[in-house]
Amino acid sequence: MSFNTFLEKELNAEQKKAVIQNSGALLVIAGAGSGKTRVITARITHLIVNNNITPSTIAALTFTNKAANEMKNRIAQFLGTTHKLPFIGTFHSYCLQLLKKNSSLLTTPFFSILDEDDKQKLIRTILQRSNLHKQFTARSVSYKISQMKNHTTTPAQSAHNYLGNPLLFEIYQAYEKEKNASKCLDFDDLLLEAFHLFKNNPVFKSNEQERIKHILIDEYQDTNVIQHALLKQMATNNKQLTVKSICAVGDEDQSIYSWRGATIANMLNFKKDFSSTKIIKIEQNYRSVQSILDTANQVIQNNTARNPKKLWSHKQGKNRVQILSCLSEYQEAELIAQLLAIIEKKQKLSTVAILYRTHTQSRAIEEALIKQTIPYKIIGGIQFYERKEIKDLLAYLRLLVNPFDRTSFFRIINTPARGLGTKFEEQFFNQWQQQPFLTFQQLATHFINEKIIPQSKAKALQTFINIFDKLAPTNKPSKAIEHIIEKTDYLLYLKNSYDPPDAATRIDNIKELIDAVKYFEAQHNSSIPLFLDNVALMQEKINTKKEDHETVLLMTLHAAKGLEFDTVILCGLEEGLLPTSRAMKEENAIEEERRLFYVGITRAKEQLLLLHTKFRYTYGQMVDQMPSRFLHEVPDTLPHDNCSYWKREQLNTFFVDWFAHKKQSTVKTFKGSQPIQNKKQQSKKINKITKGWKKNQPVIHKKYGMGTIKIIEQKSNGKTYISVLFKSGIKKILADYLQMV
Repeated sequence: MSFNTFLEKELNAEQKKAVIQNSGALLVIAGAGSGKTRVITARITHLIVNNNITPSTIAALTFTNKAANEMKNRIAQFLGTTHKLPFIGTFHSYCLQLLKKNSSLLTTPFFSILDEDDKQKLIRTILQRSNLHKQFTARSVSYKISQMKNHTTTPAQSAHNYLGNPLLFEIYQAYEKEKNASKCLDFDDLLLEAFHLFKNNPVFKSNEQERIKHILIDEYQDTNVIQHALLKQMATNNKQLTVKSICAVGDEDQSIYSWRGATIANMLNFKKDFSSTKIIKIEQNYRSVQSILDTANQVIQNNTARNPKKLWSHKQGKNRVQILSCLSEYQEAELIAQLLAIIEKKQKLSTVAILYRTHTQSRAIEEALIKQTIPYKIIGGIQFYERKEIKDLLAYLRLLVNPFDRTSFFRIINTPARGLGTKFEEQFFNQWQQQPFLTFQQLATHFINEKIIPQSKAKALQTFINIFDKLAPTNKPSKAIEHIIEKTDYLLYLKNSYDPPDAATRIDNIKELIDAVKYFEAQHNSSIPLFLDNVALMQEKINTKKEDHETVLLMTLHAAKGLEFDTVILCGLEEGLLPTSRAMKEENAIEEERRLFYVGITRAKEQLLLLHTKFRYTYGQMVDQMPSRFLHEVPDTLPHDNCSYWKREQLNTFFVDWFAHKKQSTVKTFKGSQPIQNKKQQSKKINKITKGWKKNQPVIHKKYGMGTIKIIEQKSNGKTYISVLFKSGIKKILADYLQMV
């Protein structure tokens, strides 16, 4: 299909409007499942194919390499080999290119990039040297510094007030000084340095605005303060648009990353910051049935910080959304497992996702799935390039490229162990502080020649220097890694340091690294600096091993963004969980929690199950749970059933009917309903269970709620009386009126 045929036949009216507007500022509000990637890639292709725009004058900025690669592939299918691709990549990769091309304009030159692990290692060293390691963690300090840099264009001026604690300010100053001495930048610096290039160098700014005439930004709701400020510098001068076009695509209803620095204000203020902005709303959804969208629309309209819109779909369906009240998290988990056993007979488990607010909610669910032999996978884990063995080998390469890189030097000087301990590292550090213009080789040679350290340590240090003798930045990275592994006996080090299964896994990771490097070399005219830049910019590179794809996926609501599933099970919809207790005091935080709920709802294509519990086991006691306030915001027409006392057969019948989309006969209760067949049961006393009582066992009573058994008394008349600790105190109750949980 030609591109113009695609343009005419495959885009709806609003999508087409967003694609063909060639000039000016454009804000495309693209709702969940509305085809925003299709719009942004079609827009780029339209500029090149139908407007003869030179690809090199276009820049498309994304947040992940995965998104960038998907966009490149789609555009390449239309362009074929007749056109080169424009720049399509992350903010950080774009800024890195700018800084490298214009390094002579920088006030502080740099040779390498600190990733998060190395950043924390540097901070950890500062904390230990300052005797503050018991007061702060490197992770928390790193997060504070990053948040501060994301929220301001002038961190040097804002740091004291933003960080608050005077000690944190001193740590930040020490970090910046040490980082600059190592001739490194961290990820946040890439954006800041690029921003200051535009702001402080009018000639550079003019040249760049002449070079890049069309700017596109994906997921604009996820931008932070510095990214928004950078885009204003790239596209405007004295508040007037100087490029041919700037197009931002996003959805403020899916802004869920404020903890990363993202601010919804960028989306809401776009029209004010870029003059004569045209707004186009894309509301047709291609993912979900209308009843799921009705649920999402009604919930999200309770937010005030948004551009109003209403998702709609041609896909219709009845009885697709169900709310269930469970007794406890254990029944919730067993219920999920039972539903999955039914689904497994009808479709692939990989079409189902279990979503929750926090990973701590997965424990009970995992236990239930294991019992039912339901295969599952938890999304999340350590990224490939963050694994220790990988970072060790990359540190050798980084030190080769940048012999001033102190963080890399101190990471590997004793990895594998060389007998160069903490005292040596302290000596070396202090000497480097006094002579910052020496490379690590020059300083190490000075230590050896001047006999500053004992002969045994001098020999070990010389062996370390020799590793780099036959290496150069122009070498193929794969050959350099193989050389380092051989010279350091790194595989033997792993075998001696870890138990056999762990060592084998780590060795497999290294083999995979070499395979990945060789693949990279086949795709590029590769050098070690180019490879390291690529690694530093890969934010979502995860070890890819062959796995069973027929598993149900468990993940947090944050992890689910951008994904879609036939069936979504959203559990733990209770006050304190969703919304989280940390959000209770601020309306802005509550609105973000509501957006999280909205994101979860809009992941579902065909069916959506919303679960909440009446009790949760917390600190050894059963604690009453209030249904999430968001459940009060869903449409009144949604069925809300209380399954607290249902037997397995009842649940099975219910799920079979629901999955077949058969309408259940229900009676409204708490903003919902309850099966008629259960109404009589609930008017009677709770099912009699008189055997198997145990101390500290959770039980439930119709009047007093959930409690735990303290004393069990068997009377001569055969009756059992149980003393139970309820929230209201201890009550002595005939066992017939209690039910085990």
